[in-house]
Amino acid sequence: MRAAVQRRGACPSLPEPMATGDGLLARLALAAPITPRQLAGLAELARTLGNGVVEVTARGKLQIRGLTPLSAPHLASGVDALGIEVRQGFPVEISALAGLDPTGGFDPRALADEISDRASTLMGRLAPKVSVVVDGGGALHLGALAADIAVTQGGITLTGVPFARVDEDQAAVIVIALLERLAALGPTARMRDLVRERGVDALRATLGLQAFDQTNERPPAEPLGIHRINDGTVALGIGLTFGQSEAGALEKLAAMADALGVAHFEPAAGRALLLVGLAPERADELREQALSLGFITDPADPLRLVSACPGAPSCGSGRMETRALAAEIATFADGRTIHVSGCAKGCAHPGPAAFTIVGLDEGAGIVVEGTPRDMPSRLVPLADLRAALRDIFEKNGA
Repeated sequence: MRAAVQRRGACPSLPEPMATGDGLLARLALAAPITPRQLAGLAELARTLGNGVVEVTARGKLQIRGLTPLSAPHLASGVDALGIEVRQGFPVEISALAGLDPTGGFDPRALADEISDRASTLMGRLAPKVSVVVDGGGALHLGALAADIAVTQGGITLTGVPFARVDEDQAAVIVIALLERLAALGPTARMRDLVRERGVDALRATLGLQAFDQTNERPPAEPLGIHRINDGTVALGIGLTFGQSEAGALEKLAAMADALGVAHFEPAAGRALLLVGLAPERADELREQALSLGFITDPADPLRLVSACPGAPSCGSGRMETRALAAEIATFADGRTIHVSGCAKGCAHPGPAAFTIVGLDEGAGIVVEGTPRDMPSRLVPLADLRAALRDIFEKNGA
């Protein structure tokens, strides 16, 4: 019943794009924000070298799809010619408003840079998807972002579980010590493996640390909307439907933003873009213009609860079309998380969703409270899928 699952391996990068069903995929982790003109230039590169699609991932990274073996090498030189700075070394994630948010607890940028530099020597010994987050708090805190190691104000968590109390000036040393222990387990190990093998208490004791009880609850971060910046300007957060935008829409958005005085763009966790440095009185005008281009401006838009990969025919791995189906499901999903996956890899949403619809050789599998890799509770012919989903949702209280 299940389609063969391809292993999710190393993360794609600018120098090393990853083969996908619709060509090569390059991911850009920005080391600095990009100006409106740089964003327009990047969109042009996506159109001329790829399939014209630019993505913002759930973790706030930019991606360009549909590259070919011949065009991919030109992307790096094109990005460099635009003056776009791409992060090198070990990836450490911070908030899109790091250092700019007046409600933040601390500025995480220097600490993140220190960890990135010191961990670079471990990269060949660590699993490609090992993740470190330095969360300075504020409106766009990273509390919902899964991480092997997360540094928060006052402490460190491992795989989301409070681990140890650590001062900011000690954090880099402790994180590197944890990564070294993780690397010793081999290049496929994740932090959950180290915790399972050593035990939280024993691991904490070997580092001479005290327990950390993270009891402060934070409301979920919401990138969409207007955010105050510490220089008196604002950042306007907009969403990309299914995390994607056509190059032409981005070019028009960049031109509008430039005309209205936006200083720079910053991709944000949650498949969003922040337009930063905007005069407060210009925010509503720019929001309306973004809406006219097809971007999501309402945090309550039901499309935000639906994840969907490119699907067939855009992706050669896809067993069914996904985007039109996902848009239709959003109208009757009643606030529940939905994942429409063209195949069993689950690229758009690796974690569980309330309902997952996955393309299989035999039709569409429907998974309740699971992932595309789980056994479907029901298999439906593609021709009957929409009617079946409406029936299922109605019976489950939609």
